[in-house]
Amino acid sequence: MRYLLFIFLLLLSTAVCSQDIHFSQFYNAPLSQNAALAGAMDADQRLIANYRHQWFSVPVPYETFAASYDQKLNLRKLKNHYLGIGGQFMYDQAGDANLNWSQLAIHAAFHYKVSDNSYLSAGLQLRFGQRALKPEQLYFGDQYVDNFFDPDAPSQENFLNTSAAYFSLGSGLNWYLEPTDTRSRIWIGVGGQHLNSPTIDFLGGDEVALPILINAYAMGLLQIHEHWDIAANVSSQLQGPYQEYLFMSGARYHLSLDKHQSMAVQLGGGYRLEDAMIAYLDIFYNSWKFGFSYDLNTSPLQRATNRNGGPEISLQYLVTLVKPPAEFKICPIF
Repeated sequence: MRYLLFIFLLLLSTAVCSQDIHFSQFYNAPLSQNAALAGAMDADQRLIANYRHQWFSVPVPYETFAASYDQKLNLRKLKNHYLGIGGQFMYDQAGDANLNWSQLAIHAAFHYKVSDNSYLSAGLQLRFGQRALKPEQLYFGDQYVDNFFDPDAPSQENFLNTSAAYFSLGSGLNWYLEPTDTRSRIWIGVGGQHLNSPTIDFLGGDEVALPILINAYAMGLLQIHEHWDIAANVSSQLQGPYQEYLFMSGARYHLSLDKHQSMAVQLGGGYRLEDAMIAYLDIFYNSWKFGFSYDLNTSPLQRATNRNGGPEISLQYLVTLVKPPAEFKICPIF
């Protein structure tokens, strides 16, 4: 049990000090990447849900859920430019003590039209979060009585706080290219979170600061044929001692090009450096997009996971509003 306690404390300190919530399908969770991506889309409104279940083979797997909504705001005073606003809820749980992380974020972005086909965006994020755990579900070394472990024996270990709240600031920049005569698209940007270095304290007087998280990415779609597209997505996350580099690519085939009954399928794979190989499937139907991916663990942790990383699911729905005509003609009535 001492070894299990040591492993738990190690994972707890790592989770508090370094890694934030992340997804293999990061391109299907834009508000998790960058506040400037709020409203950076072809449609007018967007709803997304993400779910990740990681490491089936370990005693207590990790679970992550996120849901977001964002939309465009076209104001007359902004002329060809526009605003993007959105909100996101995230929840993560792991470990024997149900260490969980609840977060609620609001986003706002200004999209400046650089040319007929491209926008430069700047975004701001306000995030409210809480981390909590249940220490009564843990066992400690002082529960050994006469060289025998007694799970009912009292422990002198004391957690002054079982939950801790914080407020975090984030911001980012993004460049978005959307040509009108092709399906090709490009998003390139960088976002920062926890810029105010908020702190979390479970033990009392021993506050731990959340390091600044930097997300840099490039996401693109290239039309190569009437029915075929090539997708490529690259992400880099830097947070304190933690680093993550993720490369994804795939091919998309359009089964139907009818605007009122469109359908496409995308297959691909990727690699998270020194961690996992990823296979994924995306299905597009009209305004809906369904994504499924699976991680195959390649890190030294594979001895415990048996290479099973875990599945991830995403669901997206886009809303495109009917635009009013550019000119109104008044017909006289005789």
